[in-house]
Amino acid sequence: MLQKFLKLFKLGYPSFWQKKNNLIEKIIILLLLPFTFIYYLVSKFDKKLTKTNKVGVPVISIGNINTGGSGKTPFVIYLVNLLKKEKINAHVVSRGYLGNLRGPIKVDLKKHSYKDVGDEALLLAKETTTWVSKNKFEGTLMATLNGADVVILDDGLQNYSIHQNLKIMIVDGGFGFGNQFLLPSGPLRETISSGIKKSDMLIIFNKDENDIEKKIKNKITIIHANSKIKNFSQLKNKKIAGFSGIGRSERFHSSLKNQKLNIIKFFPYPDHYSYNKKEMNNIINYAKKNNAVLVSTLKDKQRINVEQRKQIFFLDLKIEIKEEKNLINFLKKSKIV
Repeated sequence: MLQKFLKLFKLGYPSFWQKKNNLIEKIIILLLLPFTFIYYLVSKFDKKLTKTNKVGVPVISIGNINTGGSGKTPFVIYLVNLLKKEKINAHVVSRGYLGNLRGPIKVDLKKHSYKDVGDEALLLAKETTTWVSKNKFEGTLMATLNGADVVILDDGLQNYSIHQNLKIMIVDGGFGFGNQFLLPSGPLRETISSGIKKSDMLIIFNKDENDIEKKIKNKITIIHANSKIKNFSQLKNKKIAGFSGIGRSERFHSSLKNQKLNIIKFFPYPDHYSYNKKEMNNIINYAKKNNAVLVSTLKDKQRINVEQRKQIFFLDLKIEIKEEKNLINFLKKSKIV
């Protein structure tokens, strides 16, 4: 139900989901509150009616209580590589957001496109065995039967069909929990207290501009993380035209500015935006006319025509975990490492 609802916001998340609202936005929130109450009740019933099942391997759930981008996919990739160092074969199970295939199916980079399995699943499949399944329990079973030592649920905090050995909640410090209302009045899939109570750990990405840590201090273990663009040295002293269609595109824009790159223009698009050839040609031509390098993210790359990709410089993110030892201790405590 949630994924179907979120498709309504493919064209961009509403401004009233932000922390501060003007009078008109407050009126909109007020009008939507009855629907929020219905959403809350349906979510409660769904949780009570869902039977939780165990599989034969440990399960790590990575998720958030906000809709939209918070850093889940980069962190899942970071965790996969951390487990690789410990000789642990981790498979990822993803819903394949906005992909057409129901699954369970193993992502094949030579065969599948973002229209089949979603852009995030393609990124994950470059790092490890990735399964797309609208029914995450079925996907987890397939991963188990195919040799996974550990299963990582990408965006799994609101899934109650699978017993989860470790639950990690991620929040972007710049956005926080928005206006703190549940859908559709706000960005929350569940209440803050509910998310904190069921999670084992909270990871705050980037600067905590919303005093998240102060509000939930001593209620949950907090780990701090930073995401920075990498391999950008050849972009220095050049004019940059940037674009992205990820959750909160302004984060990527800020990452470019933080590296003091010369950004002459930035084109923001909604999350998971499907670029057509015509509009991509317009952006490419803009960069050419202004003698600029056209820059975007690896996640955006999956949704761009193969030929047009050759004219774009794609940047990846580097994840830094400040308290990595604490994270490893949690993995040991959960009998994963």
